[in-house]
Order: sequence, then C-alpha cells, then structure tokens
Amino acid sequence: MKKCVVYGDLMSDRAAEQYPTITLCDSCIEDDRKTGEAGQILFVQGESEDGECDWCARELGEC
Repeated sequence: MKKCVVYGDLMSDRAAEQYPTITLCDSCIEDDRKTGEAGQILFVQGESEDGECDWCARELGEC
C-alpha cells in the first residue's frame, strides 16, 4: 500500500479536497499508470501502513 495524491474536487475551495491523499494498492497504481495522461494519480508519496485500498477495498495482505 502506498499514499498517493490524486485529483479530487477541483471546484472546491479547500486544497485537501482538490488534491486528497489516499491509500492505494500496487494494482490500482499500476492500472492508473496504464491510462497515461488520463490517470488520476498526481504522485506517490511513499509507503502506507493503512490496511485498505481506497479504490478497490483490498486489504494489505490481498495485494
């Protein structure tokens, strides 16, 4: 699992909503990279100790 900054609600006045930091599994990160410029991940911040992917709901041991 990794912490990633993604595109969020760009119309929001709050930066935390425009570019939220979420936890993603390696599979979701790889799938997003395959989409090229259409991807939603801005950058990967590093390892996460959170136990569940925010996109697919897989847990740490399932990835």
